[in-house]
Amino acid sequence: MKENKNRRLLVWLLSLSMACILLGVSCKKDTYLTDGGLAKANSSLSTYDYLAANQYHYFDTLIMIIDHLGLKDSVNQAGTFFAPTDFSINRVMQTNNMTSLDDLYAKITSKFLTQYMSGDNQLTLDNASTSVTTFANWAGGTAGLSKIAGSYYVANSTLTYYTLEYVKINGALDGSSEADDDDETDAILTCQTTGVQTATGTNLNVLANTVALDLALPAQPSKTFKYNLDVVQNDDYASTALQLDGTAIADYFGVPASQISDMLASGSDSIAYYNLQSDGSYSNEYTANAPGFWLGSTGDVVSWGDDAYLYGELDPYAYVLNVGAYPGNPEVGDTYTIRPAIVLKKSDGTTQSAIFKIKITIVSP
Repeated sequence: MKENKNRRLLVWLLSLSMACILLGVSCKKDTYLTDGGLAKANSSLSTYDYLAANQYHYFDTLIMIIDHLGLKDSVNQAGTFFAPTDFSINRVMQTNNMTSLDDLYAKITSKFLTQYMSGDNQLTLDNASTSVTTFANWAGGTAGLSKIAGSYYVANSTLTYYTLEYVKINGALDGSSEADDDDETDAILTCQTTGVQTATGTNLNVLANTVALDLALPAQPSKTFKYNLDVVQNDDYASTALQLDGTAIADYFGVPASQISDMLASGSDSIAYYNLQSDGSYSNEYTANAPGFWLGSTGDVVSWGDDAYLYGELDPYAYVLNVGAYPGNPEVGDTYTIRPAIVLKKSDGTTQSAIFKIKITIVSP
């Protein structure tokens, strides 16, 4: 009987040990999971040297980018660095059709990495809470810190662990009073290693291999014109006309209104009618009478059919946007937000956008 109890105890301890290893939960306070291996919480190396010396070479590309951007001193001086692995860097390059580091270098600035740095060395798992707290990053923006609970079952017990999260705030913090209904959702980047203290005083948190990094591209200038519009739900695709301010648009672009009209009507690449998608990209794939789009419930471009809710067709000479509903899809009382835009492409490759943020309410005939 005693032998069976000892055997059960041994099985329980082995199970607990395996769970700690598989889930990245340290069974001792002085060990941390680092890319599949254990590392001391306190390193005698500088932050830069610690990353460069990784035995699995998971930061080789990161080191090359740090060197290219001249950020070695910043990495060593940072209070906290949420370091991306080469896996996540490769992922963002693939997503943006980049085949070489030169392609990446042509697009990014130092903000590609400094957005993940802060002077605060207390951004640790122990100091995080399940609600988001904000901090200033070295890219001149505001980011968030939080932790999320997870659990696993072992030996008839449920054990809880926490994972640290870096929150990229897009617009306003989700759930805050400043966040509009259509505010872009914040991005959550989980950490796979936390709390490594380097010799240069940095608290090093390593982002998970699968996170979606942000290129932190310079924002292109834009101006938003806001409108409210009642659109009638009917069976004949009848539209409601929204008069845009052609003079204000021309003043913003610094181009005569008549010239803008001619270029929009001719299909010029220099000034064109676009739709601002929910992911922040621009589409000029016309699916309605050109220049125009059928739009889904999220305001993104769709084809005519069951997924279509609204259409927006621009009369470039009258500066009128004709908005109508797909019969039967939007219901009376429903509200939607669409963002058609006129985009000017400049000779230096930059763009300037006039965005028309239109809150639409579906009304009865």
